[in-house]
Amino acid sequence: MKQILKRFTAILSTFTMIAGISVTALAAESDDMQLQINGEMIAFDNLKPINRKNRVFVPLRDTLQQMGATVDYDDTLHLTTAQRGDTTIQFHPGETNVTVIKNGVEKNLETSMVISSGNTYIPIRFLGEAFDYPVGWDAEQKAALLIDTDKLLADAGSFSIINRYMEYNRKFAEQPYVFKGTFSFELDMPYDETTRELMPITGSGTFEGISEQDKQNMSLAMQLNTEGLKKYIATEAPDEETSEIANAVVNALENIEINYITDISTGKIYFQSPAFAFAGMDGNAWYYIDLDELYSSMGMDVNFSDLMETVKETSFNFEDYIKNVLSSVPLTSVDDYSDFQQSIAVFVDLFGDNSFQQQADGYTSQFNFSENGADIHFTLKILEDNSEISGYDMNITVGTGGTNYITASANQNDTNATVTFNLNVPDMLTMVFNCGMTMEATNQTALSQPSGNTINIMDTLEDIE
Repeated sequence: MKQILKRFTAILSTFTMIAGISVTALAAESDDMQLQINGEMIAFDNLKPINRKNRVFVPLRDTLQQMGATVDYDDTLHLTTAQRGDTTIQFHPGETNVTVIKNGVEKNLETSMVISSGNTYIPIRFLGEAFDYPVGWDAEQKAALLIDTDKLLADAGSFSIINRYMEYNRKFAEQPYVFKGTFSFELDMPYDETTRELMPITGSGTFEGISEQDKQNMSLAMQLNTEGLKKYIATEAPDEETSEIANAVVNALENIEINYITDISTGKIYFQSPAFAFAGMDGNAWYYIDLDELYSSMGMDVNFSDLMETVKETSFNFEDYIKNVLSSVPLTSVDDYSDFQQSIAVFVDLFGDNSFQQQADGYTSQFNFSENGADIHFTLKILEDNSEISGYDMNITVGTGGTNYITASANQNDTNATVTFNLNVPDMLTMVFNCGMTMEATNQTALSQPSGNTINIMDTLEDIE
């Protein structure tokens, strides 16, 4: 089941933005440690990794050479230079400032070093950050972990077709677009275990807004059919007072308005709705979620500002996206390298050039996966018109024993898009969701935050608790 979840997550994550993280390597207070690079334990001749204040330090020269870097030392300048591929790092041993030059772009990083018996040790986390290696720690094996995702991807093959789609899709981020659309949904679930009587909930609505590269503003209005809920209240409410309170809430849900302002570059999502008043909140105020803070509380070091800078780079391609996805997976075991290999194999099966079959109107990739009774079928078609990419068609089904529990499809044809989602769990739940949207280029710009004071939703939740 663990492998099913990992592979299915890899499929779904392709159409989301997952930010990369650097996992802090922690160790017990002991120098009896190991270093694993790309699944192989490194055999050091004399020097071994050491621990200082729960941080793993590795011998500089030996480790860099094991990573495939060349290391030189200038006696006159007292300057150490290490180069690997398009990355160069330079520093004076013992100092805290390190210069990292990657693809001609120079930046300075602060780090600490340890000089022991005349040998220089450097934090393994810094090496991961400098060379874009995911970093981790296996507490049981007392092993620091490094994975060269560039090498894994180089061995994986080409992604030129999906990169053509990413280049096409980039135009929607190069200038603002106004969008508008409609949606509808139907939800059925039994509320009487004896009669299996269904409680239908249906709704529909409209939305409109402005989308810019890292910002999105949207207003949503939804109308909810509450007859099923009211019937349930009339049947199940223990007393009249409870019934009155429940019906008051349900009446408020019949017409809902929600406004959103999202700015990924700051990691903040703002939202406002009169319906918040029924939860004891201010129905006129803007509340926000700080995604950096949220991920930090889950032990994940995500910086959305850095993420957006990466996305804005013109050279950002599907290989870079895979690296970001993989770097978001915490490394905690010496076996994780094998999982990385399997994950990249899934990406290759889904989106590698060899997975696509050329047709008259585009390129189609199909992926089928079955394990432990679960079946996943995925189809992606990159649409082409006069040799130019014009959109995509995607379909996913998930089920067991020939019965599909989830079917989903998404389509984009230039400035028109649709999404359909169906969930069917027999005798428990059925749901249908449909959405359609159109886009048009505009000279308007999106807001990055609302005017006036804002309230951190996490503070509000703490007050409620």
